[in-house]
Order: sequence, then C-alpha cells, then structure tokens
Amino acid sequence: MPKYIFIGMIVVIGTFVIMNYWPKFKETTRNRIIASIFGIIAIGFIALISLLIF
Repeated sequence: MPKYIFIGMIVVIGTFVIMNYWPKFKETTRNRIIASIFGIIAIGFIALISLLIF
C-alpha cells in the first residue's frame, strides 16, 4: 500500500515539474519527451498484448 502512495506522489510531482519547465525547453527537447512518452506507451502495449497471447 505505501508503495502506491509513493508512486502517486512521484507522478504528481513529476507532472508539476514538467509543467513548470515545459516553456523553457527547446523544441527538440519537447519533441524527444513526447516521443519517449509515446514510445513507452507503445512498448507497454506490445508487452501487454504478448503476455495475453502467450
């Protein structure tokens, strides 16, 4: 149970830090962050599908 509270706090604090520094990032850094988020989602989706199939 405490680990879920810790994970939730990391997500919320990370979101506020990114929101604070987002205008200060260069355009290429923004694109890399967005691409890495979508890449992590895609890898997670592929892993989930492969676990459900096998």
